[in-house]
Amino acid sequence: MTREERAYLAGHRCHEVEPLVKRWRLIAREAGLKVCRWPGAERSRILALSTPQEETSRGLYLSAGIHGDEPAAVQGLLQWAEGNISFLQNHPVVILPCLNPWGLGNNLREDEAGRDLNRCFDQLEIPVIGAVHRLIEGWDFEAAICLHEDFDANGVYVYELARRGERLGEMILRQVERIIPRHRGKVEGRSSTNGVLRRTRGLEKIVEEIGGKPEAIHLFMGHARTALTFETPSEYSLYRRVQCHVLFLDRLVDSLRRRHK
Repeated sequence: MTREERAYLAGHRCHEVEPLVKRWRLIAREAGLKVCRWPGAERSRILALSTPQEETSRGLYLSAGIHGDEPAAVQGLLQWAEGNISFLQNHPVVILPCLNPWGLGNNLREDEAGRDLNRCFDQLEIPVIGAVHRLIEGWDFEAAICLHEDFDANGVYVYELARRGERLGEMILRQVERIIPRHRGKVEGRSSTNGVLRRTRGLEKIVEEIGGKPEAIHLFMGHARTALTFETPSEYSLYRRVQCHVLFLDRLVDSLRRRHK
């Protein structure tokens, strides 16, 4: 363990919501992003940050913290954004830094009503879900990224929902596995190909099987050409998991930049 990792593990505040909010407010000011707040919640709870102009095509959707017991995703998105202010100033984005702040503060997967919000994206009566639907109405994302962690995984992996001919998961995992190796074996009974679980069809059946619509499936079916759900294994060091999320986003952005040269 390096000195940097020891210092991080000794001083992190990964389940404290208020410091998270303050740092995202600073990012919003520096990057010129509009801040949207949680409906019906105290004013400090951030729902989302978004590009204020009318450009809604070729955008990037970034989300973390829908499960409150997955803090490396939240911290990784935060650290990546702090290091990429210029990108955020010049690329249309919608960012949801922590979809479940109550869960994060209490280190629980579910929200305060006991709901798994990642099975609720077809339930617009839930305030936060309805707010997300309204926020992204009319957006056409080039890529939608949902950052997660998995207590049962032995390495990193990615769910890839993509149109025919589009592949990002394998290339990005090739970089990220330098920090944590890829997951080996099945994920919830489904086989992966070297850490990539790729689907292009049959999503309605998946929704039925798991008992609700996940965020990534909703985005892919209605708003995004590609939806990637990136997972880190919870039993690894928090420091290394956070670095994996940062590197995943770095390599994703690099690939999108190359695509448009």
